[in-house]
Amino acid sequence: MNLSALKAVFQRDLKLALSYKLDFIIRTFSSFFSVVLWYYLSLFLKPNSSVTGTNDYFTYVIVGMALLGYINVMLYTFSHKIRNDQLLGTLEMVVASPSRFSLIIFSSAIWEFLFETFDLLVFIIFAILFGAKFVVGSYIALILTFILTMISFGSLGIISASFLMVFKKGEPVTPFIAAFFALLGNVFFPTKILPPILNTLSLFIPLPYSATAFRKIMVDGAIFFDVLPEIQALTIFSIILLPIALISLNFSIRIARRYGLLGAY
Repeated sequence: MNLSALKAVFQRDLKLALSYKLDFIIRTFSSFFSVVLWYYLSLFLKPNSSVTGTNDYFTYVIVGMALLGYINVMLYTFSHKIRNDQLLGTLEMVVASPSRFSLIIFSSAIWEFLFETFDLLVFIIFAILFGAKFVVGSYIALILTFILTMISFGSLGIISASFLMVFKKGEPVTPFIAAFFALLGNVFFPTKILPPILNTLSLFIPLPYSATAFRKIMVDGAIFFDVLPEIQALTIFSIILLPIALISLNFSIRIARRYGLLGAY
C-alpha cells in the first residue's frame, strides 16, 4: 500500500476544507438546529412503545439521524471526488498515477469521514444536553457494527462513482437510493409499520440491521451476542457488496480508458 499517496490525498482535502472556515460554523449550527427540531417533534410525537421498542422517541431518532449522516458520506463522497476531478481535468492524471486508483478513491473519503465524526460528536453533545440517554453495552459490538456498516455503504458509494465515471451525468441513482434507504432504513420509524411488501424489501438492505444494532447497543445496553443476528447480516452484505464495488470500479476505469472518457466531463 502506497501510504504517501494516501497522505497526499488527505492533505489536499484538509487544505481545501480549511480554506472554507465558515463551513465548520455552519455545520455546527446545522447540528444544533437538527437536534432542536427533533427534540420538539419528539414532544409532539408520542409513538406507542410497543412499536418503537422505547418510550424515548427523541433518543430513538437521534441514533437514526447520526447513522444516516455517515451513510450519506459513504454514498456521496466517492462520486463527488470523481466529479470534481472530472471538472478540474485531473481525473486522467489521477488514474494514470503509479498508485492504485482504488487506494486513491478510498483515501478520498478519509477527510469527509473525519469531518462527519466531528459533526457526530457535536450532534451527540447537543442531543445529550437536550435529554438523549445513551448506555453503551459493548464497545466491541459497536465498533464492529460501525465498520461493517461503513463497508456496506462505502461499497454502494463506489458503485455509484463507477456509474458516474462512465456516464458523466451526475448521480441519477444515488439520490434515489438515499431516499429509499431513509424510508426503509428504520431511521425515523420501525420498518414493521410499513406495508408488508415494503417491510419485506427492507430485509434486503443493510440500513435496518445497522440501525437496530446501534439502538440495541447504545440505548438498550445490549452486549455482543444480543446483536449477533444484525452483525451476521451486515457481514453478508459486506462480503457481497465489496467485491462488486471493486469489480465495477475496475471495469469502469477500463471502459473510460478505452473510449477516452477520463478527460471528458
